[in-house]
Amino acid sequence: MSKKLNAFTISTLNQAEDIILEAKTYKIRPILHFKHYILRGFGSEFILTFQKKLKSKFGNSSFKIFIDCGFDSSLSIKMATKKIDYIKLRGDLIILKKVKHITDKNRVLLNPSFNIVDCRNLKNINLQFKKLYFRKKHENRREPN
Repeated sequence: MSKKLNAFTISTLNQAEDIILEAKTYKIRPILHFKHYILRGFGSEFILTFQKKLKSKFGNSSFKIFIDCGFDSSLSIKMATKKIDYIKLRGDLIILKKVKHITDKNRVLLNPSFNIVDCRNLKNINLQFKKLYFRKKHENRREPN
């Protein structure tokens, strides 16, 4: 049984850099989550330049991006054609099916299931990672009879 992955909600470039650097110590690939109001306020070009800036600094395989498009299906189609990794969309079943075909062609996952961790107001992200990825000392041992 696989565990749900964690997506980290961010709003600034510094938060994204801190999360990626902290995730490297735990050897995981973080999923950066953007709320729908950031996407609507700044536009899709903001997310794309954000992604380009992080890729130039950390490389292609160091993070993934998860975007909440709300009820805006045209925005989700635009982000799917730009190959954003994960998209969350709410709406009618007919619209979701049509957008699903587009996301399948572009290898984008639509409406994935993640645990969302809000890191927008955290000063020390290291403590949050310790809470999420801490393993007990004898977790893998068999229990005695």
